[in-house]
Amino acid sequence: RRSSDLFGGPSRALDLGCGSGMHTVGLARRGWEVTGVDSVGKAIRRARARVAGEGVAATLLQADVTELDENSVGTGYRLLLDIGCFHGLSDEQRVRMGRSASAVSAADALMIMLAFRPGQTRKPLPRGADEASIEAAFEGWHVIDVEAAPVDGMPKPLQKAAPNFYLVRRGAKIDR
Repeated sequence: RRSSDLFGGPSRALDLGCGSGMHTVGLARRGWEVTGVDSVGKAIRRARARVAGEGVAATLLQADVTELDENSVGTGYRLLLDIGCFHGLSDEQRVRMGRSASAVSAADALMIMLAFRPGQTRKPLPRGADEASIEAAFEGWHVIDVEAAPVDGMPKPLQKAAPNFYLVRRGAKIDR
């Protein structure tokens, strides 16, 4: 099932750690009102160039995912996307990211997160994340599905990292 189907269609989306904006553009193409945030200025510049080159509408902000400001980022996000940001943060940063994301998201928001499986990587790769670490950092959010991410075409170290997609819902826990 597509994430937009869970809401009856596209609405507001927040791309956490958007990098060069590839997924921000993908969401915008699908009709989402999307904001991408990244703390790295060069990444935001690349994302802005990608958005302009693709001719889609998106807001891109240089911001720290652990300190999202509702005055600049806005609120009411129904979909959050994290493709490899959370799993590289310290425990303290993870908790701050969870609080920060919760402060700007809708009460029934959905998050799609890609993270390496813990214990599968060596530095300099991120340490990974699992269901327990996600739910510990995002109070009131619950992992409702986990699926192995496709690794075809990935470099060998990333394949060995055993990445998973986590579907995380804010609100009441739903039995899987």
